Amino acid sequence: MTRNSHVQNHLFSPVSTFFSHQENLLPGLNTASFIQNKPYGMCLTLMNTAQFEKLPSQSKWQDSVANLLSPEELKLFAAFSYPKRQIEWLGGRLATKLAVFFLRGDKIRPDRIADISILPRDNGSPELHCSTVRDPLPCISISHSGKYAVGMAAYTKACGVDIQKITPQTVKVASRFTEPVELDLLAGRMPELSKTEQLSLLWSAKEALKKALLEDQPVIFQGVILQDLNIDRLLSLWMQFPGSDSRPAEVNATILGDYILAFTASNQNHA
Repeated sequence: MTRNSHVQNHLFSPVSTFFSHQENLLPGLNTASFIQNKPYGMCLTLMNTAQFEKLPSQSKWQDSVANLLSPEELKLFAAFSYPKRQIEWLGGRLATKLAVFFLRGDKIRPDRIADISILPRDNGSPELHCSTVRDPLPCISISHSGKYAVGMAAYTKACGVDIQKITPQTVKVASRFTEPVELDLLAGRMPELSKTEQLSLLWSAKEALKKALLEDQPVIFQGVILQDLNIDRLLSLWMQFPGSDSRPAEVNATILGDYILAFTASNQNHA
């Protein structure tokens, strides 16, 4: 498909261009970050979890990463029965820890990464703990899909990130998370995108918003409606959601190859 050049330049980003800050965490284990200072401090850190499979041996990489986890995290790490789920969990935690370091402007020191502990709240959402930092801690969010895990840290009241591999599955379940007005808006304003790309984008944006502001809502995406969108440096999707008092929330997004990345940060209180 031939892409409109304006859309291609502003919506489609190579992973290495968007995540331009590279960091070597351990030998053979690299991360990349996107750092934004205005209008608020925010960092997204991406990890390719396929790197774990390329490390010399399972016992060696597990011993290495054990030093990056707090005692509480080590218990959670050891409890996973399936290696794939264990690696996804680990990649998300490490990516988020590095996002916190970068956001604070701290130098990455592997011997200090275990000082940060990311543990689940009662509703399953991640919560940041750090006994060695007295300053207010940022909010965090974690997502993983396919070969990628991404962590977000922001100095706002709430944040949410979602990475989603673009698959035809979204077309099959479109009726569960879309409204006709949203489909018309996407088709009319973004005709360069395929139906699968449009639906994956919408799902990812709603998931990021739910993590940030609707994490306690029992029904997925109920009342979350795309109202408008525009393309500048990133794609901005304006979403109405329950409890927003008629003020839509902005979710930013970009397409990284065959993945959608969506994220939002807000100083609104949770609904």
